[in-house]
Amino acid sequence: MNTNEIPKAHPELLDALHRQDEQARKMKFSEDFTEKVMNKVKSEKSRFARKGKYRIFRKIAAIFLAAVFLCGLAWAIFPHVFFPKTNISQPAQVTTPSLTERAVDGSPVRFDDVRLDSILTVVSSHYGKAVSFRSEEAKGMKFIMAWNPDSSLTSFIDGLNMFDDLLLTIQQDTIFVEITELKEDAE
Repeated sequence: MNTNEIPKAHPELLDALHRQDEQARKMKFSEDFTEKVMNKVKSEKSRFARKGKYRIFRKIAAIFLAAVFLCGLAWAIFPHVFFPKTNISQPAQVTTPSLTERAVDGSPVRFDDVRLDSILTVVSSHYGKAVSFRSEEAKGMKFIMAWNPDSSLTSFIDGLNMFDDLLLTIQQDTIFVEITELKEDAE
């Protein structure tokens, strides 16, 4: 069978198709039918045009957000790649005159808003003791105080123990520092 040949169909089916074709030719459209069809075509066309316009804005917004994300990612990675951190921890520095200078004139060493771990580093090295912190919170406490290197270590420790929640003890060659809770706080 060639492609231009119509296949043989059942005669009743062909007869039904002919009747439908004849009825369609006899139909008359209303006067405003073509106008309605054209309006419908125009409205569909404008609807698709609006969708296309918003689709462009969505693409622009997506590209902008991707660019912002990549810039933020580059900003976060840049220091780590070009300036890697070294694992060498630097000791805390106390800006006080050296103990030998102070010992000469006998004046006390003044600590002005200095962390407790820095204060105890200076004091413990003078008395030849080690320091052990039992809580990390105690290390960060800051004090404004004076220390007389000519006085005893126990008098210095007693002075620090007067602060609430702070307990310093000396055991052999180590100063132990911990935070205690007041009995009022426990209740």
